[in-house]
Amino acid sequence: MRVILETDESWSIMTIVVSQVLDGVELSEEARTAIRTWRSDHADGTEPMYALAEEANAALGNLLDEQTKRLIRRKGRFVSSSDKR
Repeated sequence: MRVILETDESWSIMTIVVSQVLDGVELSEEARTAIRTWRSDHADGTEPMYALAEEANAALGNLLDEQTKRLIRRKGRFVSSSDKR
């Protein structure tokens, strides 16, 4: 399976997570300011947001690869990619 998030999709996810943290976690005012600054620095269309989207796609791809078993045909039979033969 291949899942690739567009930059605007990554930005939407990030804004939801940041909002949940700001609304649901007890934080010092200094921490809240730092999170808001980080969110502003990663606005949609900025270079940091493009980098974040790339990192998110790499992490998501690695997670899916680790959790997905692939069937490989060997000598007329199918084996799992986790088999060591």
